[in-house]
Amino acid sequence: MQRPKDLARPAASLRTRLLAWILWPLALLIGFNAWVAYGNAVHAANEAYDRSLYLAARTLAEELVWREGQIQLELMKAAGYLFENHTGSRLFYKVSTLDGKWLAGAVDLPELPPSSASSVRFFALVQLGDGQHLNQSVRLVQLTHVMEAAGLSDPLIRITVAETMEARQQLTQRIFWGTLRSQGLLLLAAALLVVWGVQQGIQPLEVFRRQLAGKAEDDFSPIHPPDMPREMRPLIDTLNSYLDRLGRLIDIRKRFLDNAAHQLRTPLTALKTQLALAQRNTQPEQAQALLQAARQTTDDAVRLTEKMLAMTRVEHAREMHSPEPVDLGALAQQVTQAHLWRAHQRGDDLGLEMLETRCVVLGVALLLSEALSNLLDNALQHTQPGAHITVRVGPSWVEVQDDGPGIAAAHQAHVFERFYRAAPSGVSGSGLGLAIVKEIANQHGATVSVRSPVENGRGTTVRLAFTSAQPVGM
Repeated sequence: MQRPKDLARPAASLRTRLLAWILWPLALLIGFNAWVAYGNAVHAANEAYDRSLYLAARTLAEELVWREGQIQLELMKAAGYLFENHTGSRLFYKVSTLDGKWLAGAVDLPELPPSSASSVRFFALVQLGDGQHLNQSVRLVQLTHVMEAAGLSDPLIRITVAETMEARQQLTQRIFWGTLRSQGLLLLAAALLVVWGVQQGIQPLEVFRRQLAGKAEDDFSPIHPPDMPREMRPLIDTLNSYLDRLGRLIDIRKRFLDNAAHQLRTPLTALKTQLALAQRNTQPEQAQALLQAARQTTDDAVRLTEKMLAMTRVEHAREMHSPEPVDLGALAQQVTQAHLWRAHQRGDDLGLEMLETRCVVLGVALLLSEALSNLLDNALQHTQPGAHITVRVGPSWVEVQDDGPGIAAAHQAHVFERFYRAAPSGVSGSGLGLAIVKEIANQHGATVSVRSPVENGRGTTVRLAFTSAQPVGM
């Protein structure tokens, strides 16, 4: 079976990628610079040798004399040395008329054709070019000279001087290797500086890695390494935000498991005991009563589990839902209708009172519906059958009011705490209903308050008030 690409070959490190992205273009640039510098140096060397070749032709022209009907060369000592050993190259010369008649020097020395001559660089009577002599490459200079006392029909003669390429080639090689060494040293120095710079540049990232690796398993606090580059800040902030979310989610799961283990232990133990007693009891009436109690205990355990799951869903809501406009009036009407059948079975008077026809808040409809459902469930759970329960929608709030026994003042400061139960021992409940409402209110920037008694020493009103509500009148 073929392995995935990401498993077959490990990815290159950030340091390797940075060095590759920097050193390869730098090497190409230095290579191009070396090529240009080498070309410029060779051009300058050729310019110098061409000038020297021109001076040799000029010196030869000055030493030509007409004697006994022919051209003779009277070489001075300096001129003789020039032609004997010209800085490692050999020189050849030829004197001829403009129509190609040989007068002196090497007979077989070629002349420059007009098409091969280079552009004029000294003056109009001098031309330079390349040619072949004695099966080797030579550099040619061709000088037009005036011999007025020569007795020739045309006083213009042509002096051609050829130089072999040994000295030029040696100079070219020295320039080439010198340029190559200097550019190689420059590349090596640049590579060392780049390696050092990259190492220093990623040092804050290494510090961050060590801080992250050194964190405890239960430590999700943000990391703020010193001297972090500005480009790395978004990554660090994103990672810190992720750590915060991860810590919150793990904390939520941990609380759920702790709460489940603690809160379900009692009803499950009671259920086990009731079933064991029912199994051993031989009297049908008592066994039926025990089974009925076991059923009630099971219902309480199911209700408690549902409330804990609802609390967990609410705590996760900020990661799963985005706020949107919610009409509190329409939502209250929907939730009230969903509880009508239960209220009817109990004989309760459940009603909806709209002080505003439409009140829009920014929030999550599912959560607000959960909060209002918990308020209604709490009112139905803690009042006697036949109670009057009213859902009321105001300009920036929604509340549930009942005429039950109310909540004692000593309990009102704690009713929104998890698993806190203010009801008598005979009334079942999970102690999570109002805690869920409180959590939803906090996520919406709202406040939840309780008022009890309401009238004649009885009744409870729980209000959910919003700061960003937009009431719309009739």
